[in-house]
Amino acid sequence: MRIEQNIVAAWAEQLAEKLNQDVIDALQKMDSAEMLSGDSGLKNVWEEVCVQVQGEQSFFWDTYVETMESLLAGHTESLTPAARMALWAVTNPGWDYIADHHADEESAAEVPVDMDAIIDMLKDKLLATAADFSNQRIERFLARHEDGYDELDEEDEDEDEDEDEDASLDDGSEPTGETAATRQAAIGSEGWFFDLRPGITDPVFFIITRQQVEAEDTQSSLDFLRSLVPTDNPQRIWSNKGRLSLRISGYDADPRELFEIPEVRRYLRSIDEHWPFWLFFLNQVDESIMLVAACLSSTVEVAPGLAHIDPAGLQRFMERAFSAVNFIFQSCGFPESENEALSRNVEQLFSNSLADPSRDG
Repeated sequence: MRIEQNIVAAWAEQLAEKLNQDVIDALQKMDSAEMLSGDSGLKNVWEEVCVQVQGEQSFFWDTYVETMESLLAGHTESLTPAARMALWAVTNPGWDYIADHHADEESAAEVPVDMDAIIDMLKDKLLATAADFSNQRIERFLARHEDGYDELDEEDEDEDEDEDEDASLDDGSEPTGETAATRQAAIGSEGWFFDLRPGITDPVFFIITRQQVEAEDTQSSLDFLRSLVPTDNPQRIWSNKGRLSLRISGYDADPRELFEIPEVRRYLRSIDEHWPFWLFFLNQVDESIMLVAACLSSTVEVAPGLAHIDPAGLQRFMERAFSAVNFIFQSCGFPESENEALSRNVEQLFSNSLADPSRDG
């Protein structure tokens, strides 16, 4: 390597290190508002990147890659043309061009600096850093998934409150814990999947007013519900899983239960004809699922707080609703294990609602 190439390579390495740290700093500033891992015990997007590099990529890995590439491109474009040329010079296309044209008198004036090649080179460096970066939160996250356990216990949360800021990349210390290869081997072929649901702690309220019901205005409701299922954006679909809380307002003074009001039943049935994805989006904490099931099946109140849902009608509702859930999982490529978990939880929800009249009076 000629002396000028050594000088350029050394300068490019300094530039790359600086850009690498700038992007890491930006990812560390992206906290819960931008994170996709839910209640994972991780603190920021950089930690989410690290656990995916050291473990297994989540369904939305492409989203993280796009974020990193966007940040790298923004910081790179802020450099001087000479600095960008230095970075390009140490990429494979750059080395090849220099080898072919170093003797050309006008070669520097027409250098085809390839920004994509620069971003790819910087991204490889960033991911290599992520593979070696660790702290207590990352170690706990990976350990929980290796053991098949995906709960953050209170003791771990308390420890996080006292934990120092993220481990520095410049202190010369070795990263703790196992290597990425060892972790991947321990996780096995099934791997793990981010639970990206914000859950009932961050609900999306779907409010139907009495005015809409009486005017038979289902279009406004369908416009909102369809916005939850954009065919070209699986990330948005998953981010709203289990978040919807159904509210039907304007009937507080009506002594009847909502499922006893014919116009409410007709309204929900009309929606269901065009949008049957209730079980995927409705939360499993409040009465939303039970309300829809009662309205779409033949339901009669037999005592205050106790209703009888026609078994045949309930079965028809469940079959259609679960078919819609399966459609989402299959069309978006979501993990089948998550589909099975959702189904078990819904079945348990209905099982918990069963009452024995002879026991309960």
